[in-house]
Amino acid sequence: MYKRIINLFLILLVFIYLIFEELIWEKFAKPIINLISSLHIFTKYIPKIQALNSYFILIFFLTIFVIVELIGVYAGVLFVSGHIFSAIFIYILKIPVAAFIFWFFNIVKPKLLEFKWFEFIYNHLLSIIYRINHYSIYIMIKDKSFNITKSLKENFFSAKRGLKYKIVHIYKLLKLKIKK
Repeated sequence: MYKRIINLFLILLVFIYLIFEELIWEKFAKPIINLISSLHIFTKYIPKIQALNSYFILIFFLTIFVIVELIGVYAGVLFVSGHIFSAIFIYILKIPVAAFIFWFFNIVKPKLLEFKWFEFIYNHLLSIIYRINHYSIYIMIKDKSFNITKSLKENFFSAKRGLKYKIVHIYKLLKLKIKK
């Protein structure tokens, strides 16, 4: 019984992680970071940013990072309290700022890693992410979600039938895929 509860909890955590990694990071934040990186107006500021004092960089990074995380927590509180559309709206507003802070981090990472405590936390976090990505539950859920997404794309967007047929077919397909 205890092991089953832990497995259900791990599945829930992995599912949430997958949603954030695949949906929010890959579909929204990463393209924004790529856009920021490709804009030539920002490239001229990179040497100036890298020349800033390490403590200033640390304070600026941590301030923006904490604000972004607090916005995410606030969106979560709104979601749990039943204000789903407000939560989604606030979370969407957070994505460009989070993308900016990731871009900023990539530029100033060597200076931030000069702080031993920051380096320790950063390496520990990378270790946790690596372990999560190699858990059998993570791999199983990722494979299932990939197969479901692939099946939905193939069946929903390629069929030339009516909407009612497509919805019923997707329901049956999801039901079948989840039972596997």
